[in-house]
Amino acid sequence: MKTICHGFLILSTVALLPAFPAAAAGPPPWPSAQQPIPAAAAGPAWPVAQQPILQATEPEGPATTWDPVRFSLSAQVQVAWMLQDDARRLWGKPGLFGEGLSVSYEALRVGGKTTLGLDLSWLATMASTPPDSQLSQKTSTQVFDLGLTARYQVFRWLSPYARVAGGMGWEVLSIASSGLDLRDRVFLYQGSAGAGLFFRSAGLRFDRTRPWPQVAFVGRVEGGYTMGNATDFLLKLHSDGSNKDPIAVEPVSVGEVVRRFPYMRITVGVGF
Repeated sequence: MKTICHGFLILSTVALLPAFPAAAAGPPPWPSAQQPIPAAAAGPAWPVAQQPILQATEPEGPATTWDPVRFSLSAQVQVAWMLQDDARRLWGKPGLFGEGLSVSYEALRVGGKTTLGLDLSWLATMASTPPDSQLSQKTSTQVFDLGLTARYQVFRWLSPYARVAGGMGWEVLSIASSGLDLRDRVFLYQGSAGAGLFFRSAGLRFDRTRPWPQVAFVGRVEGGYTMGNATDFLLKLHSDGSNKDPIAVEPVSVGEVVRRFPYMRITVGVGF
């Protein structure tokens, strides 16, 4: 009977061993570096406050720019050299100085550097004898030109150009002596061709936040040749508007004067 009890105890012990594998194997191992910690074990994810994105603001106030100049207004000075003897006698000097205004507009831009432009100019020229002369002579012209310019940009501030122009106007000749005043006015038309250099400064934009145009200084130096119609003055006695009839005097013909001369023109102004 004792032997049977010992056998039953041994069988019971062997039957209970598979029910406790964890206790026999010891505590579970810690996760290694290659085994990430599960999300549940890492704890709850706390919300992160986002930093505000700073917008780059454009500074206010004046700024310089090299944007193309589309429109310009300039004052001009021209010197012309009379090569013909009859023209020198008419004007009384070989060189004539004139002054005026010009307005130019950049009509078309071809590519990035070639520009076609239009300009309208007014030029006034006057020459007279000294006041103490016995024979007072005064010659003056008013000419309006419409020009076409082709310009190529070499640097941002320098562009060579070529220009052709045509225009019309009038020329007045007056001769006074011993109480007589003889005058005549003739119609002029002419054409010119020249080339020169265009200069400009950096443009100044006074307010960046508003679409205001830039302001830049511009200038041109041009040389060329002018050809026009020959003038034929027929001097007649001038009346001062009083009721007295002028003395009957036959018209005096001065003769044809050829209008062909080289010139140099300088313009300075502002561009927008």
